[in-house]
Amino acid sequence: MPGRKFARRLGESPGNAPSKRRRPELLCALACALALSVSNCRFPDYTFVDTPAGSGGGAGTAAAGTGNGGGLGGVGAGGSGGRDIGDAGTAGITTGGTAGGGSAGEAGSMAGSGGEPCLYPVPLSYPAHCFNKTAGDGESGVDCGGSECAPCWNNQACVAASDCLSKQCGSNKLCVPLISLTYTPIDTSARTPAPKFKLNITYSDKPMPLRDLRIRYYYNHNEVTEPVLGLDSQATIDPDNMQMDISTKVLTSVHRFPLGPKDANGLNTDSYLEIAFNDSTTVTSGTKLVITQNFVAGNVEQLFDQNSHYSFSKNTGPNPAIVVSGSNGTLWGVEPPMALFPDCAFASGANLNGPALTVGGEALLAESQADFTFNGAAPFSSTAKVLPSTDATTAKLLSTGRTLNTGESLVWSVPNGNYWAYAWLTSTVAADNGTLSLGDSVADKFIGSTSGGARWGVLGPYRVDVTDGSLQLTVDGSVHLAGIKLYEAER
Repeated sequence: MPGRKFARRLGESPGNAPSKRRRPELLCALACALALSVSNCRFPDYTFVDTPAGSGGGAGTAAAGTGNGGGLGGVGAGGSGGRDIGDAGTAGITTGGTAGGGSAGEAGSMAGSGGEPCLYPVPLSYPAHCFNKTAGDGESGVDCGGSECAPCWNNQACVAASDCLSKQCGSNKLCVPLISLTYTPIDTSARTPAPKFKLNITYSDKPMPLRDLRIRYYYNHNEVTEPVLGLDSQATIDPDNMQMDISTKVLTSVHRFPLGPKDANGLNTDSYLEIAFNDSTTVTSGTKLVITQNFVAGNVEQLFDQNSHYSFSKNTGPNPAIVVSGSNGTLWGVEPPMALFPDCAFASGANLNGPALTVGGEALLAESQADFTFNGAAPFSSTAKVLPSTDATTAKLLSTGRTLNTGESLVWSVPNGNYWAYAWLTSTVAADNGTLSLGDSVADKFIGSTSGGARWGVLGPYRVDVTDGSLQLTVDGSVHLAGIKLYEAER
């Protein structure tokens, strides 16, 4: 497993700055200086906690907000951008790791092979004045620009190029926007089975392929039934003033992490829905995109609480809590603080009843290469279309697996340690339902369905502590397990 690496582009949050907060572009420079190379440093930006492999961290530094304990716990817990531009915010709360060996959530992680340190991204905390709906305290625009707030992403006032996300302060002393974005909530209910919204985006940056565009809606999972899926995507684009329906080209994916620290509004975030496009159309300045999107849970036993969603707003208008990126980095928005995994935290993974695969940049073992013991757990294979659509490698992973029923088990021999576990579950012809247990951790309930395609999801992460060299998976009901992966956790 690689040692010193940077967190992957998928789902990292901005970096935190000590005491007097540094601008994100300075954090990016710091991050780039910590490794020989890193791609796409502009989106997103980070800083890192450097913890020696296998050791507990030193005392956390409360003033800096970056405990040397490392891991996912010994970091500064701070606020980030509010749900609406100008929402009131508070300064972040910092909690460093404790001295000595440390305890769970405080001390360093196992941190990669070969004794190399693992670098963890630390959430960025902006001070309260960046959310008070007025320009002041060194801000160039309203709640943006200056030395402490996020760069302005729209036509806000600027003094220098550094005040602007586009790095362009026009002759009229307004930031040159990279895009304009209008968010419209379609379902404004506090509790709903299917959050739904509409985005009107006008692109203003240099030409790029549509497939490089990424849109993220951040939310709190709150134990809704799995699988959570982005469905019923509707999208149009008008390159060269010729409107095209690209709904079939929309790819949605859901990503979950451990529950992050509170943001400026007291909200915790652990998930985001990402909207991407399987289309090579060139997006040029002036191109308009209109996207309507919802996402749903496995059933309505537990409704989404939209008031706990970082990206939700009851108001139509610009929404900086929707984050948009392109070929050259962030185009719009401010990410919430999240507890994320760097590459070096990846421990192992396996493709059940299938060959070795690389999924999302991570190498999964073939079942024959991993050390599994099965009690029942019959193998399955499927040619069903998966829903939502995904890349070819993930679809291949989902096409094989093991069916676990009540009373059956799967045991995986893994080194002792503390981990975060994910499991790929899918539906087969029979829409079986069940609740998976990974060791002593009980996963979210999974409701299978083949309506419109074999629905699937990546469940997790769930904390598992291995003390006897093995991880046992059992189920209450019946589930179809396609794969599993582990990330080393803090000690």
